[in-house]
Amino acid sequence: MKKIFLVLFFSASAIFGSYAQSSADISNSTKWTWFGIDYTHCYFIMSYDFPSVSDLESKISAWNNLVLVEREKYLVKPFKGKTLDFSVDMVKGLNEGMDVKSRISNDGMLASHLESSEIQDIVNKYKIPEDLSGVGLIFIAESYNKPDEKGAYYVTFFDIASKKVLSTERMLGKASGFGLRNYWANSYYVILKELGKTYK
Repeated sequence: MKKIFLVLFFSASAIFGSYAQSSADISNSTKWTWFGIDYTHCYFIMSYDFPSVSDLESKISAWNNLVLVEREKYLVKPFKGKTLDFSVDMVKGLNEGMDVKSRISNDGMLASHLESSEIQDIVNKYKIPEDLSGVGLIFIAESYNKPDEKGAYYVTFFDIASKKVLSTERMLGKASGFGLRNYWANSYYVILKELGKTYK
């Protein structure tokens, strides 16, 4: 019994120590690279709220572009003190290759279909420019759930060189505003503001 307790104790200590170190790596890094919002794992619920595939395709691009065009609001202001670089071509290419029609569903269970244990595998498959280093930040969108008026994202920090996930957390953002673009853009805006409080 004592041996089992010791094993559990040291395992928990190792996990906590690794988490604490990862959090420190994120906080201590003064330079982050924003990779964008990956929608390739996202389900859009319900179908009558996303009636046009072509319109949704254009909005997926618009949601990423909005962060860049209004970067002062979405990234610079929340993360004062951080030097922000942008490398969005990879995510842009992934999103453009989506079968958007297959991601529109009436199944509410798909709103939470991902597990945090899957995120490392997702990041491992990213083709990241070799000249980049430091800490990367990406939002992996899980669902835009109209009945709940929530956008779900795995907010993921990773070491760019090794692709090791330093932190990933499922976060929900309240959707609001006029028009499809602004309505769902608010869901990631509130999350970015919240992150700004954590990583000052």
